[in-house]
Amino acid sequence: MLLPLRSAILRALGLLVALQLFALMLTVAIDVGGRYLFSSPLPAGYEMIQVQMGALAFTTLPLLCATNEHLSLGLLDHLFRGWVQRIRLFIIHLLSAAGTGFLAWRIWVHAGKLGAMDESTPVLNLPYAPLGYLMSASAAIGALMLAALAVHCLVSNTGSKDER
Repeated sequence: MLLPLRSAILRALGLLVALQLFALMLTVAIDVGGRYLFSSPLPAGYEMIQVQMGALAFTTLPLLCATNEHLSLGLLDHLFRGWVQRIRLFIIHLLSAAGTGFLAWRIWVHAGKLGAMDESTPVLNLPYAPLGYLMSASAAIGALMLAALAVHCLVSNTGSKDER
């Protein structure tokens, strides 16, 4: 039962990221094409790209965490095997979850301040607070995914993503 739900969630996250990436690609193509072909860049294109990049970076985080595809260094992986490797990965994932959770909390607090001050982008007047809340929620989901990976390291017989 959990496997189909996990698969559906990962597909939905993947679709969201793909749509955001497509929108970003389209915005950049229109901006650059307009600039060089018609000497008329997309009005507020730079601002739109900034907002889309922020949203894309954080909405990708839960997907990367859920699939254990985030950046990691394997410098000491060859030194650990078996249960020691599982404990090491548990600690790494737990610390990563704590750090990502802390980041989510701080972004949430900052988004609240931005909302209270009614801060918005200079040209399009898009409010910053919803973007901050999206980033915070995405980081919180990523932290939960990392915590789930930590638990998975303890209960599974495999220690690393290479062995899975």
